[in-house]
Parts: sequence; structure tokens; C-alpha cells
Amino acid sequence: MIVKPIQVRDFAYKTVRYLFGPGRHNEHTDPHLVASWNGYAPDPGRYPERHTVGTLAARLDIPIKALPKRLRPEVKYLHIPLRAAPGDRHLTDDEWASVARRVLHAARLAPEGDDQASRWIAVRHADDHIHLLVTLVRQDGRAPDLPRKYIQVMRREVDRIEADLGLRRLKRGDGTAAKRPGHREHFKAHRTVQTAESTRLRTVVRRALAASATVDELVTHLAAQGVIADIARKPSGDIRGITFAHQPANGEQPVWYSGSRLAPDLSLPKILNRLHAAEHFTTGYRPDDPWRHAARTIDTLPATLDQMDEQAATDHIHAFGTLLDAAAQTAPTPGRDGLRQAAATFERATRTRKEANYQEGRALRELAYQLTRTPATGETGAWLLGAAIAAVITITRWHQARHHQQQEQAARQTLIHLRAAYHHTAAAPLADIAAQGTDPRITTHWESRIRALLPVAADRITTDPTWPALATTLHLAQLTGTKPEALLTTNNDTRELTEADNPAAQLLWRLRDQQTEQQQRAKSRIPHTAQERVANPPQTTGTSRRR
Repeated sequence: MIVKPIQVRDFAYKTVRYLFGPGRHNEHTDPHLVASWNGYAPDPGRYPERHTVGTLAARLDIPIKALPKRLRPEVKYLHIPLRAAPGDRHLTDDEWASVARRVLHAARLAPEGDDQASRWIAVRHADDHIHLLVTLVRQDGRAPDLPRKYIQVMRREVDRIEADLGLRRLKRGDGTAAKRPGHREHFKAHRTVQTAESTRLRTVVRRALAASATVDELVTHLAAQGVIADIARKPSGDIRGITFAHQPANGEQPVWYSGSRLAPDLSLPKILNRLHAAEHFTTGYRPDDPWRHAARTIDTLPATLDQMDEQAATDHIHAFGTLLDAAAQTAPTPGRDGLRQAAATFERATRTRKEANYQEGRALRELAYQLTRTPATGETGAWLLGAAIAAVITITRWHQARHHQQQEQAARQTLIHLRAAYHHTAAAPLADIAAQGTDPRITTHWESRIRALLPVAADRITTDPTWPALATTLHLAQLTGTKPEALLTTNNDTRELTEADNPAAQLLWRLRDQQTEQQQRAKSRIPHTAQERVANPPQTTGTSRRR
């Protein structure tokens, strides 16, 4: 059950009119009172011929208007929507009335038996929720004795209500989630059948940051995606604010959002700290294939994350989210949409109360910067996605161990999108690899070897769709003089493969990477040897000549 109190500075009429009205899109059905402060407040929903919205609003306003104007509070009401989770059964009016009384009692707004407590109403105009409207002046003229953290008090009571009524327990937030779209933005998105504007902006800004090392680069990348950035500067030239908006169409005015309104980690100080930490990316490390290097780096994350302190782990997780944002821009086309969904979902898993410092995960961010400038091949894209799946499984467990419920849920949802992206991306390269060794004797031979070398994981490996490509890779490695058995036993222990999401794919892409590395080393040695021969020709002596 969701509870989100809203402060109301006006008198009651506007809010009551909305609660008993048709709604912004005629979504209100049968609006009526389910409970009130005295049990017989005017109900304009059920008895419109006897009571009006104005009558009910006037009754609610009495304790406030009884005070001299100078003593009236600026915030006059709390408007508290209470919504059941999707899929929960529909509560009866009596059950909702009990819910309302319990929440108001817990928050000390209307304690049971206190006939001088605040006036309140509970309005139901849909099957799955009610609205409470509560005065912040008691009937005796005093302010209610609200607990300092009254929202948390309400949520704890809601947890107990969910347990008592057999409702689904919702995962509570920790204050690090992005702000939800407001009512106006939500209904505009509904009308235009689009994602809310702030949600789309947040995704674009995060992707642009993954590809930027300076403010100028950030502005350029945003403009390429139809977003304008308004940069306000101090007289000294330092930046004092950045706001973002989609490029308006048809002469409309842009709707501006500050970064902090989009997400906690997109505030101005955090954007500037992030760009400052990335200043050397433009002239720094430039790997020949950043996708391979990124996959290797991610491949080590599951083994090292639990060994890091919380600050380092938090920053690595945030940097991993940046890498997903970057990879989604240049990944192979078949899996790009799934990877974009994965990156957008995972951003919730990157934020906890321990904030990223943009230092510990700098290597991942630098590789992300390079990924945005280098399109992937099918094979390197598949390997990175396979490594990313293993990393997200580890990150899920990390959040679970620390009771980060929303982050854990986001990571689990990310896995669904990543697996779909992997299957789309890997299909073509796996088929190409498997086609290089069509002899069934190859798979039979290597199946027996896998069962001997890796007995615990053998069944999962040899029954996986990846197996034909893996058997072919093992066979080709042997033909080139490599001993694949040594690679299997040296680089992959049994426990790691047993716990892996896809041990066959994990073996395959690691073996392919090692083969590529060996081939590149062999190529680099050949010209070096030839140069040596030219510079140092073999010496001959007169006695060695044949006459």
C-alpha cells in the first residue's frame, strides 16, 4: 500500500471539489465518503440533493477559520492518498474506513477517543484507493501533535495493515529514488501515449554523461539527442546551474528540469564532480578494442565486489551502470533495445545512501567513454553482455545482503532485459563459430573431456545451446597447438562455473578472448623478428664457404 502525504496551503474547497468530481480524465467512479471525523459529515457523493461540495468544505474549514488570520497555519491540510498495490483484492468501504482511522491514529492526527482532534474525511472514488483530507488545526484550536517523522510512522502502520489484511507488502524506498512525474506531467504523457518527459530526459542525460568528459561534450551529446541544456554562470564564469529540456516543437515553450529534479545523482555538484573526474578521458587510455577490455574488466567484478569496502563497491556499481548506458549506444543492433531497457532499469540499482565518489570505478567509466566511440561486433557485444549478466547477479546479492530492497528489485528486473539482449546479440556469432566444426565427433570427444575435467558443471555445459560453438572453439584451439584443457582448469574453478548463470557461454567467450590475444601476440612477433633479421644479418666466414 502506497502512502504519500501532500501539503495543502489552500482552504478545503478545491481539494474536496477534485475528490468528488469526475477526475481529470473521468477516472473517478462513484465518489463517496467511507469515513469522517464524526461519522456523519455531509456526503455530496451519495446525497447530492442534500449536501454540496461547498457544505462539506465549509465544515472542514471551521477550526481553521475560527483562528485569527495571523494565527492560521500556512499549510492548512494534509492530503493523504492511500493506494493498494496492483493485484491486491479490492477492500470494502468498511475496510478502507478502518485503514483510514488506523493511519490517522498512528500519526496522532486523530487519536481514537479524542473528540477534539483534527477534522478529516476519507473519500473513495476508485476500487483501489482512498484519499484522506485532514486539517492541521484541531477542533480545540491547537496544532496536532504530529510525530517529527510522521511519514515514516504512517508507513510503518501501513506495513502492519498490509500484514493484517493479507495484502502484498511493498518494498519501501530509502530516499534515493528519482522523483516520480507530477500529476500534470503524468496525464500529459497519458494523452500523448509517451513516457513521462522527466523520465525520458533522465535517460538522455545519463547516456550523454557516459559519453562526456567536459561540459562542452555534454551539451553536444544532448543536442544530438534533441535536448537543450541551459547553463547559468556566475560573474566569475563558474557554473551555478544547469537545466535541461526537450527541444520544443511547433512554437511551444520548453519545459525545464534541473538535474536534481530528474535524479539525485544528476544534481549540479554531482555532474561537475563526475566530469572533473573524467577530464583525462579525452587524452588518456585508448585500447585497441574497448569492448574486449570492458568485458574483461566486468568479468572480474563478481570475484572482487564482496572484497571491496562499501564506498568502493558503491562506486563500482554506479560506474557499471554508466558502462551499460554507454554500451546501449553502440551495441550490435539485434540486442540494442534490450540493452537500453536494461540500462534504464539498472539506474535505480546504482543509487544508495552511500553516494558514488567517481574515483573507485574510474577504469569502468573510462572504458564506458571509449565504448560510445567504438561500435561493437557481434562477438564482443555478446561477451560483454554475458559478463554483465554475471556481474548483475553478484550486484543483486550485494544489495540483498544490505537490505536495499528497491535496488535489489531493479537489479533482478535488469537481468530479464540483459538475458534477452544477450540471446539476440549472441545468436549470429554462435552460429558462425559452430559452423566451423560440423563433425559430430568433435562434440562427442569434447563432451567426454568436459565430463572428466569439470564433472559438477558438465551437464549444464553440454546441454546448453552454446555447447556446439564451445566444442568447436575447443577443437580449433587444439589444432593451433593450444592445450585447451589447461585453459579450462587454470582459469575457471568448479565453484565459479557451478554458480554461473551460463557456464558454457562464460567458458566460450573467455577462450575466444585468450585465442584472440594469442593471435595478436603472434602477429606482433613476426614483424619484430623480420626487422631483427634485416638489421642483424647472419655472419659468414671464409672458411665456411664451399669452393
